[in-house]
Amino acid sequence: MSKYTTLSAKITEEDREELRKLGINPTELIRKAIHYEIKKYRNNELMEKMKKIAPTLSKLKMDELVKDIREDRDR
Repeated sequence: MSKYTTLSAKITEEDREELRKLGINPTELIRKAIHYEIKKYRNNELMEKMKKIAPTLSKLKMDELVKDIREDRDR
């Protein structure tokens, strides 16, 4: 079971009223936004790492790599 912590944010009264009118749950909205930002950040980190190793990967010959994988499977 996950532990939870409380996070608060101040918004204008107009925005709060608009959320109520639209039937939007602010707690769920904040959770989804946080999860989205975490995923986006992690994806950006992964892309940066991939860019760093791309020159090395481009030097690999695909046919040799496939051959090595098949040989390994046969063992």
